[in-house]
Amino acid sequence: PRTVRERRLPRRRAERRGFDSVWLGEHVRAKWHEREIVFDCVTLAASIAATVPRVEIGFTVVNSTFRNPAMTAKAAGTIDAVSGGRLILGLGAGFKEREARAFGQPYPGLGERLDILEEHFEIISPLTRREEPPFDFNGRHAWVEQGVNGPATSGRDHIPLLIGGHGKQKTFRIAARFCDELNINLPPIEIPPYLEALHERCAEVGRDPATILLQWGSNPSILYPGMRLTGGQRMMGPLDHPTSVIPTSGQIRLPPRPELLAGFRGLGFGRIVAGIPGLANTFETLDEFIEDCAAAGMPIAPRVPE
Repeated sequence: PRTVRERRLPRRRAERRGFDSVWLGEHVRAKWHEREIVFDCVTLAASIAATVPRVEIGFTVVNSTFRNPAMTAKAAGTIDAVSGGRLILGLGAGFKEREARAFGQPYPGLGERLDILEEHFEIISPLTRREEPPFDFNGRHAWVEQGVNGPATSGRDHIPLLIGGHGKQKTFRIAARFCDELNINLPPIEIPPYLEALHERCAEVGRDPATILLQWGSNPSILYPGMRLTGGQRMMGPLDHPTSVIPTSGQIRLPPRPELLAGFRGLGFGRIVAGIPGLANTFETLDEFIEDCAAAGMPIAPRVPE
């Protein structure tokens, strides 16, 4: 395994290869080995902002049950300033009780976690907008009095906000009210009714759904159909199956990866966040993914010669 210093290199390599953005998620314990290194995502984002000069830096997602919303906005404004306006701030409700208990955090039911998340958007949205006046908000789970944030952004109108999830009622209603981007992590065949629900939530608040960028993000531990390399990363199943199944509501059998990627493009998704397995040990898996993108009709052009 590479040293901590060497683990920074995949982000620079991804930038040179032509990827548009680098994404981080908030987890505080490793998935397979409890003593593996797991960095704080906010601190790591600030480091990337200072060392990787061009790509956007996104969160999918900051765990709202772990953080004070005003302090999340403060950190976001700082990272946006350091990066020169390249941050996308994604928020989520958390889904791993084991992590919450390990760090002494409460883990209420999903409905309450979504209520917490909505109140965080109520506070973070104005605190990440340029020239917003001080405001008060007094919710059940969070509050500010004469809340103000400097810097709120790096000069843009606002820091783009993202929510992750596919709840047709509450999650999509929050997206319609506050968000620039929505992460829906479902197979293409399952997505159309969710897009219909998103359009309904947008109609309720008088918003054009085309103003919300659709994102699909994949976990590197999801077994990509047809994937040849893992870089030694532990995966969810054998690699010798011509097609593979990931857990979905209908146990959908997925097509090979290039067809899967093309399916999202056909549904109007504007961003795919790829979990590339094994980058701690090899760049070959990154090369394989770039080949599959080209086969899907989405070539990735290098920024500078390797």
